[in-house]
Amino acid sequence: MNRRQFIHSSIFALIAGSLASCSESQKFQLRKNMVIGCFGDSITNAGGHGYVELLQEKLNEEHPELQIKLINFGKSSETVSGLTEEDHPGPRPYLFERLDDILAKNPIDMALFCYGINCGIYGPPSEELFNSFKIGVYSFLEKLRQKNIGAILLSPPPLALNAAPLDHLSDSVPYGYKNPYPKYETEVLQEFKEIVLNMEHPVSQMEIDIHTPLLEQQGNCYDQDPIHPNSKGHELIAHTIYRKLSF
Repeated sequence: MNRRQFIHSSIFALIAGSLASCSESQKFQLRKNMVIGCFGDSITNAGGHGYVELLQEKLNEEHPELQIKLINFGKSSETVSGLTEEDHPGPRPYLFERLDDILAKNPIDMALFCYGINCGIYGPPSEELFNSFKIGVYSFLEKLRQKNIGAILLSPPPLALNAAPLDHLSDSVPYGYKNPYPKYETEVLQEFKEIVLNMEHPVSQMEIDIHTPLLEQQGNCYDQDPIHPNSKGHELIAHTIYRKLSF
């Protein structure tokens, strides 16, 4: 089954799911010896020096008795929508082409999910685009359900063009990561954020908004690259997750 067939075969499962608002007061209770797999794109991967590793350091420092282990499964350029923009150098990696193998080889108790920035392929909004992302999120949760694994969903990070504007944006050439649709943040990523934060599924234990704090502090959290947060941005992501945990 190719990625397009997988996306369309999943739409009926998505329709069966419902959307509901999450509780801001909710916290997730960590258990001793819990293994957490962290799934995402290059922002999660971060060369092994991003929010995943910072969160691990914080947990080791503050709660060494719990012996929590985080595994970074982030992959650069990856999506859960199965889409690729025209000017991208080859097809974008697609999580569902490797997810089964990861889950088979790595016993995990919980999954941390952070996708979206690439999933809209930096173009204008459309119902097809939003449905592809919804199906991707829901299908990820269904895969975890089969393995009895819980999930924490992170909203996608923003496209911080105010802090790190790109030169020569144009609508006369195809939109992509080098030439994003000018309203990609407000018309696409904000909708992706709402999809994640309002996703209700029995596997999802919590939804955490990292989009809003990064956007509000984008002047400090981004340098010359509007896609990838700097070290302060990763610290903010780790802190935002940490304060949603209980011990």
